[in-house]
Amino acid sequence: MYKRFRHITVSMLVILALVLSACADGGGGTAPEQPAGGGDTASGTAPPDAGLEGEPILIGAIAPITGANSLVGQYIVNGTTLAVEEINATGGILGRPVEIVWGDEVDSLQTSVNAATMLLANDNLTAIVGSLYSQFAIAAMPQVLETEIPFFVSGSSSGVSNEGNPWVWQVRPIDTFQGLALADFAVNTLGVQNPAIMHSTISTFASLADQVVDAFEGQGVTITNSNMFGFPEEETNYAPYFAQILDGDFDAIIALANQMPAALIMQQAEISGVDPNAIHTIGSTSFGSNVAITNAGPASNYWYSIVDWVPGGTTEAGARFEAAYQARFGEPSDLPSVTFYDALMLIREAAEIAGSLERAAINEALREIRSFPGAISTFSYFPDQVFATSLGITRNMNEEITMIGSVQFREP
Repeated sequence: MYKRFRHITVSMLVILALVLSACADGGGGTAPEQPAGGGDTASGTAPPDAGLEGEPILIGAIAPITGANSLVGQYIVNGTTLAVEEINATGGILGRPVEIVWGDEVDSLQTSVNAATMLLANDNLTAIVGSLYSQFAIAAMPQVLETEIPFFVSGSSSGVSNEGNPWVWQVRPIDTFQGLALADFAVNTLGVQNPAIMHSTISTFASLADQVVDAFEGQGVTITNSNMFGFPEEETNYAPYFAQILDGDFDAIIALANQMPAALIMQQAEISGVDPNAIHTIGSTSFGSNVAITNAGPASNYWYSIVDWVPGGTTEAGARFEAAYQARFGEPSDLPSVTFYDALMLIREAAEIAGSLERAAINEALREIRSFPGAISTFSYFPDQVFATSLGITRNMNEEITMIGSVQFREP
């Protein structure tokens, strides 16, 4: 199936430069204070001439506002704030302003479910943008089905779409496509034949590991148990894993993990003596994120990644988003910010298509979206309820993310 994918290389430098130039006079704002949890609202402010009337439209958002993942939460707050400000400055949704009701998931499954439960009990919400962590969102999905509200899961696990919940949607490419793209790049570009696959054992990355193994098998590369190195999500010492890998005959390390573990893995790979000139290092999306690179520092260099997002994206809409984000917050964006931004833009598009704020009408209208210019990719409805159509291939150089190619895995 993957051999039919159409590979494209996109240079966005000219577009991004033009857009940044156009936005330069706008000035850079300071990042907003993080909203409090417990259902507080925070809204972008519409300019006086926006002509917005009526009660605000309330949309729920779940993020780690506090706790160990609060840096991720700040990116989410920023991207959400930018979306709300843009929506309210351009007519709102059906002429009404938008406000966000926040649920603070802190840093555990239980607190995430608690945040989702609180928002799902709010009859005034039109839609909800859920957790970036798929395993947290999946735990809340039975309640979503019972409540019947459009619910965007911000993670990329195929376990979400496999549930077949008609009210649940995903913006990002799911791990099925990531696994195919990763294996194709590793085998056909880097010549990998015997990878060591490190992965978190939580459901999200166990699923991604399965997809990667299947994709390698599809490329004619046999993967056995000796290639697999699973670790608990809370692991902080990866030295024993690297010791086993370096004692083996592996030609690549493929690591699959969330952003904070990704930073530790890159740091400890360097400390353990992993030489990227001798063994390729390839990571999941998190390894090409600002959060991971900032925390890993120089140890992040030379890691490849199959990414949903790199600042500036691979589309004109992505370049516009990045320019606006940097003008507003004075720093590059990251995947969490653009994921929530795009989800809110899709909710707005569906409401405009439906001409209604009824939950069922918006949910049905999401199925009518075609070739919508999102920042992450061009979005279209597909039966798996995953809107994305492309992925990027990056390499970290000089502690920055460098786009080296992209893959369109289905036609928008």
